[in-house]
Order: sequence, then C-alpha cells, then structure tokens
Amino acid sequence: LYHELPREVRSRVSSEMARVLKPNGMVVLTDSIQRGDRPSLDANIGKFEDMNEPYYVDYTQDDLVEQFVKEGLTPVTKIVASTTKSLSFAK
Repeated sequence: LYHELPREVRSRVSSEMARVLKPNGMVVLTDSIQRGDRPSLDANIGKFEDMNEPYYVDYTQDDLVEQFVKEGLTPVTKIVASTTKSLSFAK
C-alpha cells in the first residue's frame, strides 16, 4: 500500500526493505499502477485522490524503481495487470 504513504515515508520504507533483505534476496512490491503504466488511463488516474486518498496523486508520479535502485537493488520484473502493478528487485 505504498500509495497510502507520503513520499518521504515511501522512501524510508524502500530503504528499510533494502537494508533487511538478505544477499540474493528479492523484494516484490504490488500496488496501483502509476502514470505511464497504462497511458490510456493517465488523464483520469489522479481522480482517485477524490476518494480520500491524499497521497495517491504524488504516488502516481513517484519513481519507485529509482527509489530501490538508489538503495542498491536491481530491477528484475515489472508486471501490469488491469490497474495493478508488481515490481521486483534483487539484492
């Protein structure tokens, strides 16, 4: 539920995941799609914020891959299904 967190907290959570991950371990993160994952939905993706989701719009614009790369993890997969995205990163 990264979209429920403010950006600075998402960054700290990513850092902590990388810190506790064992060598050769993998992090798998599944959450909502972001801008660019389904371009046909980009124009309306921010409207979800109207349903009491105060951090959602910022989440849709946050570079999650960069957060994990910055922490020393390597991107492995990105899977988009409907309005859900899964990312995996290896240590």
